[in-house]
Amino acid sequence: MNKTVSIEGFSLKAYELRAVTEPLWVKDGSVSVYLQKCQNHQPVGRRQFLFSVPPGEMIWHTSPESDYQLWLEAETEAELQPIGDNLPMAALAPWVHRLGSYLASFQSPPVITLYCQEEEHFTLLKGQKLRPQKSMVRLIQVAKGEVKWQGDLAFVLLAGSGWLPLGDGMWVEAVAPNNLVKVEVDITTPDRLRPQELRRSLDYLMSYFLRYVQRQEALLAEAELSRLQARAQLNVQLLQRANAELVSVLDAKQTEFSQEGSPLTIVMGAVGKAMGIKIVPAAASENLRRVKELEAIARASKIRVRQVLLRDKWWLEDSGPLVGFVLPDRAPVALLRDKGYYEIFDPSDRKRQIVDARINAQLDSQAYMLYRPLPQKLQSGLGLLKFGFQGQIKDIITIVVLGIAITLLGMVAPQATGLLIDSAIPDADRGLLFQIGLAPIAATFGSAIFQWSRGMTQMRVETAADAVTQSAVWDKLLTLGIPFFRLYATGDLEGRVSAIGEIRKRLGGNTLETLFTSFFSILNLGLLFYYSPTLAVLALIIGIILVVFTTLMSLIIVRNERPLQELKANIFGTVVQLINGITKLKIAGAEERAFNYWTQQYSKQQRLVLKQQEIQDLIQLFTSVLPILSSGLLFWLAVFLLNRGDSESGRVALTTGKFLAFNTAFGTFLDGASQLSNTFTDVLDVVTLWERGYPIISTKPEIAPNATDPGVLQGQIQVAHLCFRYRPEGALTLDDVSFYAEPGEFIALVGPSGSGKSTVLRLLLGFEQPESGSIFYDGQELGGLDIYALRRQIGTVLQNGRIMSASIFENIAAGAVITMEEAWQAVRMAGMENDIKQMPMGLHTIISEGGTNLSGGQRQRLLIARSIVLKPSILFFDEATSALDNRTQTIISKSLEELQVTRIVIAHRLSTIRHADRIYVLEAGRVVQVGTFAKLQSEEGLFSRLIARQLA
Repeated sequence: MNKTVSIEGFSLKAYELRAVTEPLWVKDGSVSVYLQKCQNHQPVGRRQFLFSVPPGEMIWHTSPESDYQLWLEAETEAELQPIGDNLPMAALAPWVHRLGSYLASFQSPPVITLYCQEEEHFTLLKGQKLRPQKSMVRLIQVAKGEVKWQGDLAFVLLAGSGWLPLGDGMWVEAVAPNNLVKVEVDITTPDRLRPQELRRSLDYLMSYFLRYVQRQEALLAEAELSRLQARAQLNVQLLQRANAELVSVLDAKQTEFSQEGSPLTIVMGAVGKAMGIKIVPAAASENLRRVKELEAIARASKIRVRQVLLRDKWWLEDSGPLVGFVLPDRAPVALLRDKGYYEIFDPSDRKRQIVDARINAQLDSQAYMLYRPLPQKLQSGLGLLKFGFQGQIKDIITIVVLGIAITLLGMVAPQATGLLIDSAIPDADRGLLFQIGLAPIAATFGSAIFQWSRGMTQMRVETAADAVTQSAVWDKLLTLGIPFFRLYATGDLEGRVSAIGEIRKRLGGNTLETLFTSFFSILNLGLLFYYSPTLAVLALIIGIILVVFTTLMSLIIVRNERPLQELKANIFGTVVQLINGITKLKIAGAEERAFNYWTQQYSKQQRLVLKQQEIQDLIQLFTSVLPILSSGLLFWLAVFLLNRGDSESGRVALTTGKFLAFNTAFGTFLDGASQLSNTFTDVLDVVTLWERGYPIISTKPEIAPNATDPGVLQGQIQVAHLCFRYRPEGALTLDDVSFYAEPGEFIALVGPSGSGKSTVLRLLLGFEQPESGSIFYDGQELGGLDIYALRRQIGTVLQNGRIMSASIFENIAAGAVITMEEAWQAVRMAGMENDIKQMPMGLHTIISEGGTNLSGGQRQRLLIARSIVLKPSILFFDEATSALDNRTQTIISKSLEELQVTRIVIAHRLSTIRHADRIYVLEAGRVVQVGTFAKLQSEEGLFSRLIARQLA
């Protein structure tokens, strides 16, 4: 099939194959280019399609000594011509770009790179990357040091190794400090390189290309083998899981952990299983060099974690499931509570051991506690109660049973009183008298022990439920979007958060215990009918009157509670705002007006409080008088019954002993009825509390449950037809705004105040949702992405950026894992190195709240250092350098150019955006001009007017 090519050219019929043995020119038709391995100049194995070549382009050949050969297949009838010695240099670019495009299918070009400029020499630091601009071909040769082609150490270019073409999808990376890379550009100029040098450079590139493809094919084969092995292993794991599920019917412990993932993922899965939390592996976008794996897993699972210390004999107490670590290599283990003791679960051998002093000595003192988030579909106070008491059903049953026991013991007293008066004393029965005397004493001691046990259990339940509920509420609050917080003042929001915790208390263990206790106290009504049906009817009527009256009054209290709670929240918010603005009040001399405003609100609150207190006083008066009146009625009716004989049977209708027993039981019954009505009042009050807390519960989190991880961002941004308004009835803040940024580009947004520049940034960060239009990161729509994972890869400096009360190093790290050298590099790039070196404690200097012990320029530079320390692929700056002088501004600009990240900058000082790739000029929410600084400066329009104002 391999034929000799004549210089006169040749034709190929459709689908005809031919080997490429010399450079060819496609004169007519299109051909497909294939790569195939050869042995003894004979093709073996499968042919690999590379790309198609249209007419007017060149096809280069492979070396005769190569193990691979290029083949052509005519897509239609084609005519080809050997190039010979006259190599058209303009034909070089299409061929190099096609090779580069194919290479990009294996590995995308890096984002943070330097771009080849025309007739320039580059000094590259270790790790810096160099590539040509898009659609350009440049030739490079190493003058000093070494670089690796495509970032692969298997393809190292040494000094004097000759020229190598670079096109789309190709780059080199320095592997030693201060490599000097001589870059030859503009290959279309005939006198730049001789044809012989171009041929050698193409042969050089083809040798690298063939080796790289061979290497990548081997890696793909290994990956395919690994995939098949992983699939087989997964099948085995699925079979094991199926067997475990069957075994778990008899032994629930068999399914308490996941069997896939890293050891820490398995351990957290076991702890999560015990707590009812679903654990998933860390997201692909997480850089585990910068964040602890445990935190990454927690973020992916949308839960919170807290570090705790294992002190003293901690395993004897119930602290819930924990994530622990075994020394000396801190291997993760699960510490699970089971039937009064802790078990340690090791994922390496899948075995359990009971924790004792010996096991504890092997554990690190630091452990982690997981916190359950609120369920997505929480619709009622009872659902909140169920969430708080999850896993505590045994303790709740204990509280109820003890309450019943206490109530039953309380019935001993009336029974003993009746026996004492009617039998023991009249019959002078000393034995019975002694027994009756011991019974109340024993009942009292038993009741005291039960009450102590109930109190301890109730305190344990309340404490655990409160911790779970409050942490879940704060977790939910932190997941809500920025628009939610604009709806409520600080005080109002605090009251709504507290209302949720109050619901849990109102419907908590104390309420349940009171309900059951009062219910069983009302069972004394059976004793009342046993002693005297007539008196029991009267007692029942009195009890109904008590319940009806207190319930009606309670409904009035609940109705008045709504405006009272709203007013309290408003007053608290007002107080917070007045305290925060005390300096402005003093400057304006408005202290009296502020006090007058607060007094008006406080007076309204006190009127409502007084009205509520009057109703409560009326209830207290009624409940105080009712027992006295009821006792009078009972004594009057009892005297009547005692003096009346039963005409038919001849016996007394009511004895003195029975009456005294009845009176004791009646007191318990009336107290139970009063407690029941008060409990009903508390339950009714939950309605008001639920109404206040419901907006927090019902508002959807900022991230949807099915949000996609964005992966590692390359830096491409596209905004398409964006429209936005802050209020539904308000005017459009942004009207059909569109722009784009390619990886590594510098984009500027300028315009007068109120034109919508900062709003664009808020939309890019996902703080607001557009009314229409879309935002894309690397081609992924923002609405479907995990916004937290996205923001972690973006360096941001906003107008109102805040400094934490911590050291400079902690402010720069912002919770990430960085080294001291990386922090120094960040402050050096931000132009703050000299300022920090002059501070006595350097990077460990403590900064006050808001950075008040730093100048405005130092605060801005510190925020810039924080934004670039992790080398993000995207930077957003909103007036980030407004307080800096020109020298510092120049330092920062050069530093950012070296990073080659995608930058979107909002600036009023137009000199700071002189080197922007594109400038978008906004006016009244619309893009009115687009172009470079020089282009816009030369045009009539808003941008030139803004420049004129600044120069005036």
